[in-house]
Amino acid sequence: MSASKGNESIVRVEFKKQARGFSNKLLTLNSEELLNWIRVSLNLNMGMTVLDVAAGTGILSRSIAPFVQKVTSIDLSQDMISEGIYQNQQLNIANIEFNMAHAEDISYSQGSFDLVISRLAFHHFTNPERVLHEMSRVCDELGSVCVVDMISPEDDDLYNLYNKYERLRDPSHTNALKESEFVKLFKQNGLEICNMETLDVPIHLKRWLELTHTNDQIASRINRDIELELESKKAITGLFPYIDNGEIKFNQKWIKIIGKRVKESRF
Repeated sequence: MSASKGNESIVRVEFKKQARGFSNKLLTLNSEELLNWIRVSLNLNMGMTVLDVAAGTGILSRSIAPFVQKVTSIDLSQDMISEGIYQNQQLNIANIEFNMAHAEDISYSQGSFDLVISRLAFHHFTNPERVLHEMSRVCDELGSVCVVDMISPEDDDLYNLYNKYERLRDPSHTNALKESEFVKLFKQNGLEICNMETLDVPIHLKRWLELTHTNDQIASRINRDIELELESKKAITGLFPYIDNGEIKFNQKWIKIIGKRVKESRF
């Protein structure tokens, strides 16, 4: 079994557990402030067609839908799709279409969409280069490609620590890329970066572990190591935890990077 195929199975198992939890309004995933942070940079209009890649339950799709003609949401997990369809029905949203698809092999023709976007999914991909290539391919030459994801520290040691604990918590996590790696990916895929921002996002440790249903033994280990990091002030987990109003938190650094296809010269 290839690494990609193996991770597909893990993704399906992990997100079967997580699907219903995505509707929890207390989660960072559902923060209207963060959704607006993404949305304001997209130049949305009512004639626009959008592809949301690895859309999960369609949280971002539903945030975008009122401002565009149609959103097509694709995901690998049927459980995520089913929950997304249910949420759309509850809210009477009619301009989102869900389809099951692999992000490395998007089954739409070249230039099919005005905007192609993916939020908080690249850290689950085994081949992010291929995914961004596909996103660029199905984007119209006048359209935009946008990726929003958590990023790792540039320091290699901290990078390895950070991703180690993310994988402990969620086995479907592969690697959160560095900012420099995202910039390189966009350039390699012929995408000129027109907007790039980062944002520190506070994460509640308890909710972070609950969302993924991390088993008690591993959750205890993560909690123990984080408490040790708080006491020792040493970088043990790469998460850099802190106490806020009696709760343990840490900051994820999110990146929003938007690119446009570079037009090839005819000369």
